[in-house]
Amino acid sequence: MADKKIMVAKSTKESAAKSDKSQKPAKKKDPGSRPSVKKYFRDLKGEFKKIIWPTKHTILRNTAATLAMCAVVGVFVTLFDVGLSAFIRLVSSINI
Repeated sequence: MADKKIMVAKSTKESAAKSDKSQKPAKKKDPGSRPSVKKYFRDLKGEFKKIIWPTKHTILRNTAATLAMCAVVGVFVTLFDVGLSAFIRLVSSINI
């Protein structure tokens, strides 16, 4: 019986010691501290390596699609403007 109490006490002390070691004190951050400039540029270089730059063919295709859509929207706006102008002239010419 006494052996069991000693074993339980030892295991309790060991688990308490382990839990104390596993909890490290939090590092205090200095309120005025900033990340280092060196680390910033190192991270920036890593991010630039992840960029997938478009090919010349892709750029030309996307530019052509953009210009075509601009032309379509331009024609649509022009037709709408001409139609609205004609409608306003028609309404204003009616004498009531």
